[in-house]
Amino acid sequence: MKLSRSLLFMLLGLALTMGVVDVQAQGTRASISGTVVDEEGEPLPGANVIAVHEPSGTQYGASSQSNGRYNLRGLRVGGPYTVTASFVGYRPLEETDINLQLGQDLTLNFDMVPESAELEEVRVVGERSSVISSDRTGASRNVSQEEIERLPTINRSLTDFARLIPQSGGGNSLGGRNGRYNKIQVDGATLDDVFGLGDAVPGSQAGAEPISLDAIEEFNVDIAPYDVRSSGFTGGQINAITKSGTNEFSGSLRTIYRDEEFTGDLDGVGTGEFQEQYYVGTLGGPIIEDKLFFFVNGEFRRQSSPLDTQVGDVSGPNTFQVGSGTLNSINESRGSSIGSTSELLNQIQNIAQNQYGFAPGGISPLSQEQNNEKFLAKIDWNITNNHRLTARHNYVNAGDDSGLGRGRNSFDFANRQYVFNSVQNSSTLQLNSTIGDNMFNEARVVYTRIRDERDVQDLLWPDTQIDLNGTQSVNMGIGRFNQANRLDQDIWEITNDFTFTQGDHTLTIGTNNEIFSFSNLFIQDAVGSYTFRGFEYENEAGETVAVDPLTAFERGQPSSYQLSYSLLDGEPQPEAEFTGMQFGLYVQDEWNATNDLTLTAGLRADMPILPDEPRDNPDARDAFGRSTTNVASGNLLWSPRVGFNYANNFFGDGLETQIRGGTGIFSGRPPFVWISNQYSNTGVDFARLDVNFNPGEDFVDGSGSYEETISCFAGSGDPRAHPRPGDCPGLDPITTTEINLLDDDFKYPQTWRSNLAIDQDLPFGFIATAEALYSNSRNEVVFENINLEQSTTSAYGRPIYAENGEVSAFGSDRNLVDDRFTDALLLKNSDKGYEYSLTGQIQRRVPNGLSGSLSYTYSRAENVNNGTSSRAISNWQFNENVDVNNPDIGTADFERRHRVLLNLDYRIEYLERFATSIGLIYEGRSGTPFSWIYAGDANGDGESFNDLVYVPENENDVVLLSDNWELMDAFIESEDGLNEFRGEFADRNSARDPWENILDLRVNQQIATFQGQRLEVTAVVENVLNLLNDDWGEIQFSGFNNNNAWSVAEDPESGGAYVEARDVGREIGGRLLTQDDVGKPFIEFDEGTVRDRITEDFLETSNIASRWRLQLGVRYIF
Repeated sequence: MKLSRSLLFMLLGLALTMGVVDVQAQGTRASISGTVVDEEGEPLPGANVIAVHEPSGTQYGASSQSNGRYNLRGLRVGGPYTVTASFVGYRPLEETDINLQLGQDLTLNFDMVPESAELEEVRVVGERSSVISSDRTGASRNVSQEEIERLPTINRSLTDFARLIPQSGGGNSLGGRNGRYNKIQVDGATLDDVFGLGDAVPGSQAGAEPISLDAIEEFNVDIAPYDVRSSGFTGGQINAITKSGTNEFSGSLRTIYRDEEFTGDLDGVGTGEFQEQYYVGTLGGPIIEDKLFFFVNGEFRRQSSPLDTQVGDVSGPNTFQVGSGTLNSINESRGSSIGSTSELLNQIQNIAQNQYGFAPGGISPLSQEQNNEKFLAKIDWNITNNHRLTARHNYVNAGDDSGLGRGRNSFDFANRQYVFNSVQNSSTLQLNSTIGDNMFNEARVVYTRIRDERDVQDLLWPDTQIDLNGTQSVNMGIGRFNQANRLDQDIWEITNDFTFTQGDHTLTIGTNNEIFSFSNLFIQDAVGSYTFRGFEYENEAGETVAVDPLTAFERGQPSSYQLSYSLLDGEPQPEAEFTGMQFGLYVQDEWNATNDLTLTAGLRADMPILPDEPRDNPDARDAFGRSTTNVASGNLLWSPRVGFNYANNFFGDGLETQIRGGTGIFSGRPPFVWISNQYSNTGVDFARLDVNFNPGEDFVDGSGSYEETISCFAGSGDPRAHPRPGDCPGLDPITTTEINLLDDDFKYPQTWRSNLAIDQDLPFGFIATAEALYSNSRNEVVFENINLEQSTTSAYGRPIYAENGEVSAFGSDRNLVDDRFTDALLLKNSDKGYEYSLTGQIQRRVPNGLSGSLSYTYSRAENVNNGTSSRAISNWQFNENVDVNNPDIGTADFERRHRVLLNLDYRIEYLERFATSIGLIYEGRSGTPFSWIYAGDANGDGESFNDLVYVPENENDVVLLSDNWELMDAFIESEDGLNEFRGEFADRNSARDPWENILDLRVNQQIATFQGQRLEVTAVVENVLNLLNDDWGEIQFSGFNNNNAWSVAEDPESGGAYVEARDVGREIGGRLLTQDDVGKPFIEFDEGTVRDRITEDFLETSNIASRWRLQLGVRYIF
């Protein structure tokens, strides 16, 4: 009943709002408002105010109300505008050269005087600054078209400019949260990666941006917009609009180029050959003057990057070379005479071809291409002065050669490569209507279609790894995660807002509705994964015989084998197909309480609905009392918000002071891949084989002797051809499986965010800002493995999940609730977590001359789970904590505790025909945080990368098998992330990578040609510091955001990982064990840890970001 009543409520509300059709939801336009008064300050009702967008001739008009207030809504962004106010008997007033930013509500007040008045008495009073503006409340940053053109970017990405807001954390993180919780929209259409497999935007898995940067007019980066029309995020929002045509034909042609010669060396090593080139064009103009306009954009990107790893007989950084010891061992086993790495690879090729009929591809160097095309077309139609229609379509087609890797220790044959294809179509239809003098309506319908797939069908063959010596391997076939992997997304959005003014109040009633349809095919090991290693067996004469990995491959006798296969009749490859819907209703009042104070209050209700149920697994209900069919649909999300803006000339010097802020709840959504996991992991869709063979013992004949003719390998791309239980020795049925579940009360993520800021006008156009931002998590997403049951507790207080409490450092028998399942991952909520930031900033923004901003931000961010993976099992198992099933909050991966941001933009015009602009961005920030963990499994949960270390207080607080306490103690003393936690567990992300300094530069040289046309030559340099000095600009980080401090070890006597009662009285590490040591783990501390920390060898260096990179471009504007 809860769902049906709530759904009825939402649909009724939708019907009511659709009756008045409107959609400004989250803003694609701008507005002008103010008052018209006489010389005594009394309101003039009925005054006419007309704004004309000069480039297109578009007119917007309104009459003032009884209180003299007027509102012009739905204005095109940009300008210049001419605004005129007129009233019978009074001199008309005109304000020119007005430019509007996206979402801006410009205040323009007209003080009218009689026609007989002297000219100097005429006054128009208004705000021209986008910073000191009555529409501003929370943290926000507008990025203008000029900044897009003048500031440095090589990737040509919207997210490159998101770093301009001080509360950005680098990458895609905004407000200290995972970039998956951001929202990106263009012309009101959702353009973020709602499913959550890519890097924030659709097409990113194929290396593409979702729209050409040349098509963007401008955009806003918002973290705390207290307008209830903004929703769908708990991180931040990027809201962009595209360009439109005008009454003048105009366009541009651009080409951009870079290659390996434009990239610096790292430790004396270049990047290898590559080429990247863009070809971009725009064209806009009138179809019917003042009435109908068009704009089109096209962009082609071509990138070729050779895989330059060579096959050789001399070791080198880009050489795959197998040592003579390995070759001799193989030759001795096979009776062959392989003399080089090339001959070895040719031998493997021959086995694949002759034995299994598969051509794995060549071994010569080859190039990988990453190409994409983008097209955008837009029509703007001024139907009348009161009704305007916009239609826009954006198309992206991207392909990326993927799946192939070659290095010193791994070599892939050419046919392992596939093409990742991503095709996106997004269409928007928007109608803006002015109704009378005080009502405005904006309606939008959006349809987006995205198709992502791996083109592997002609190459499909099992993932086959030949392990040559435990370090080096040769691989062929399609990788295990790419054999059946496809995603279809269809997204509908209907947004409808109705806005009207009544006195000093502007009321908005609206609805925002989204329908997501997904079809996700993901089957790991769909055609099998095999690993072949050398092994030994004992022959009938009692002699030990060695079998090399090539021979094992030739005989089809793997050491490990994985396969997933369908249990559903007629569905050989079941897909996760489901629909997600979210209906939103909201109401808001913006009250101009005084000329200086604006108050905003609103309430929003969103209802996520998942009408499709996953398949039922009765065993799950029996084991856990939970149904796999539950999707927690219909749980309502309330989002109340209030905001304020107060501006006054407190000091009487014409320099305005603005105080602004607000508080309220923002509702987002989880990546839908987390929801999809419930549909694809029910335990009744697939059976899974994950077998480790001992070939010398498992492949035996009836007499119990090893038989070389027994095979457990199918060299086929047909899933049905691969061995199933009973098809070969040692391949027993596996009855356990993983399931994913949703908690009954699961809700989409929310955050309660509060903001307070002061902006102060300063002389010479400078503005100083002090801003505080605080967010408290609500409905944070957390993962629990409910099939694990705690068996005991360690002496340090860590919960133990091993069966009978018997932990093994290298793989324990887990204490399972029900052994019919391996893992049962429950997706649930937590209210733990927060983010806050304190920012000081000074900025200056002018069209010509020196503009820029300098800011310092101190931030803290803590959460219970970073949510960086698409799989529930990964989000659970790689979440470093003391109790993996009851995680406490810890520093978020996305926290940049200290951040200094400087951006400068200088433009000068000279000699009539020339102009030069220089733009730079400097970012100095704290390194990424990382955790100190144990090497090995400290709690018996079967995972080795999630156990935070206990930091011993003294020598008697640790059982040290390695007997080197002095060294360990000195190491702890030297590490703040360890030393401050003496006698307790280290916090998650208690340590931090080195400080990062990033300086990027862009230089534009413009040359006027004729009739207003011009030529531009552009150079962009990223990581200028590395260009100045080879030792500067390096970005270092810890892999997987953790490092091993010391190891959980196995007792050489008992084989256990923890001290037991029987060990009391033993001498370990130079001391006798006491009763207090029972339940403590055995520890080994490697002196190499100290060495690696001193030399920073434990850190990885970013191969690309640590090099200087140059990009050159030429553009002709006409």
